[in-house]
Amino acid sequence: MEPLDEKELSRLLRTWEAPAAPASLGRRVLPHRESSMPWWKWLFTGTIRVPVPVGFVAVLLVAAWIYLSETRWPASPAAARPSAPVSLADFQAVPQLEPKSVGGQQ
Repeated sequence: MEPLDEKELSRLLRTWEAPAAPASLGRRVLPHRESSMPWWKWLFTGTIRVPVPVGFVAVLLVAAWIYLSETRWPASPAAARPSAPVSLADFQAVPQLEPKSVGGQQ
């Protein structure tokens, strides 16, 4: 038998049809999914597959957002107002210290 030339191979490939996949292939390759599972149950037991680089970038973005949100704005409105300068010129010591025990045995 002589080897086929390029034209004969192209014609033969155009007429060739791939065989159908067996029905059992889907059951062996893909896991069984319950179509009757409610959506709220999937929230507790479901999984979402994410490639590692995408997950890493997402974690970095969330960490940067948290870091920038804490450093850019003060924690309370009182901390945002400028305060008067503190001076110890009028400081006076307590004349007599009387410690009290709170919540302990007396």
